Amino acid sequence: MGIPLTVRFWSTFSASLLLVNAGSVFAKPLYPLGNSPPHPIEEGTTRQIERDWNRAKSLILGGKPDRTFNSIWVRIFPLVSLPLGDPYPDTQNYRHISLSNAGGIKVFTLAGEVLIGTGKQLEFDFAAGTLKLDKYNVPLEPFWLEPAGTTYTELHWDKGLKLPNGKPAEVRTRMRGGFVVKKSVHQPKDKPFPSEHWSVINVVTINEYIQSVVPSEVIASWHRETLRAQAIAARTYGMYEVATARLAGQDFDVDPSTWFQSYQGISFWNRETQKWRDVELPATTEAVKSTKGEVITHKGEVIKAYFSSNSGGRTCLVTECLEQNFNPDYIQEINDHAQVKSQPGGSWGSRATLTPDNIMTVLRAWGVNPAAPVRRIESLEKGPSGRTWRLRVILQNGSHIDLDRLVTRKIMHLYGPIRSFLYDLGAVGTDGKQAIKGYGYGHAVGMSQWGAQLFAKSGWSAHKILEFYYNQVSIVDLSGN
Repeated sequence: MGIPLTVRFWSTFSASLLLVNAGSVFAKPLYPLGNSPPHPIEEGTTRQIERDWNRAKSLILGGKPDRTFNSIWVRIFPLVSLPLGDPYPDTQNYRHISLSNAGGIKVFTLAGEVLIGTGKQLEFDFAAGTLKLDKYNVPLEPFWLEPAGTTYTELHWDKGLKLPNGKPAEVRTRMRGGFVVKKSVHQPKDKPFPSEHWSVINVVTINEYIQSVVPSEVIASWHRETLRAQAIAARTYGMYEVATARLAGQDFDVDPSTWFQSYQGISFWNRETQKWRDVELPATTEAVKSTKGEVITHKGEVIKAYFSSNSGGRTCLVTECLEQNFNPDYIQEINDHAQVKSQPGGSWGSRATLTPDNIMTVLRAWGVNPAAPVRRIESLEKGPSGRTWRLRVILQNGSHIDLDRLVTRKIMHLYGPIRSFLYDLGAVGTDGKQAIKGYGYGHAVGMSQWGAQLFAKSGWSAHKILEFYYNQVSIVDLSGN
């Protein structure tokens, strides 16, 4: 693909903090999106998924949305809480969105399944409480929007608006499936309490969703077996989120950001170049279709299939790297492929700007006022996988300050691009910088994508790759093929 590395600072509990144009989990998120504990889902849920998949190979359209396990509900608009570096920007105007479809869009009432009308252009004004259906205004109420033909629907919001940094806020994306329009509760990133907003939720089949996710999470030119392994892991992760969301009674399953898995539809508007970019690509689509209904299960239920870019040589447990109090049996700490450190993101630290003066500045910004100048920092607490979670600041008068995990993370931005917590600190050089050598990119829980690529190139199948990274699992086909 040739897509440059994109650092995901403190991203999410989704699937990966990726090296390409998408990612997900790097460390504990500020808000609980995508942060359901990885406990086993309710017994029998996977069996229900299998029944739903065998009953319908595509979404059942006919005046109401599909709420079976054949579908996934992706809350597209508004996006009020996003990880840094996400393909989507924060929504600026929650009050307006337009949807268009060359084949027409049927508008049904959500509650009564009554057809209101069909139009090619829909303009929602949530502040005024109206839907403009082509030329006619309709009072706003919860709706189900169903494509009249087989063409995609384009969503468009924040036209002409700017982000606080001056960059364009406009979003345009082309998506399959139908759309639920209703009020939904959101957790804004700048407020302690949730708020309710009119929202647009895309309803698509799980495989249509994965066709967009996989090319956003790996490089399409990678080995076929790597792509297949990623497709199975992404499908499994998506189905886990669907199951946990439905059991919790949520009105949506995931959002399109890297809090979960990056989902940008069929094609996505590049705000900088003002051109459309194809999201779905032939190689990744083939990987999705060739694995069909395959998911990863442990003791008969789908797992929360975490993945990240590069483990740096050693994978990590959920309890250590994602700071959760429960580690499922299928997540293990193991040595990765021997050559993974030589891959992109495998080793880092040469551009670190770790100096005594910079450390002092960060400490003061966080209310820590050393009694003497800083000499250096050293590791205070390492986890079982060798990752550093707390630092000690050595002062020139011989005393020291022990930092908690939060301030330790704030020091990390001085290392240059944040990669992982797996690093070793060295001496302060003549240039005043303290040496650091780091390994890996991402949280390192579950499958290591660059490790998977190395194993695939050595002849491993997708199933063998997944069975290496996830402990005591089975790859099963729930689609009846």
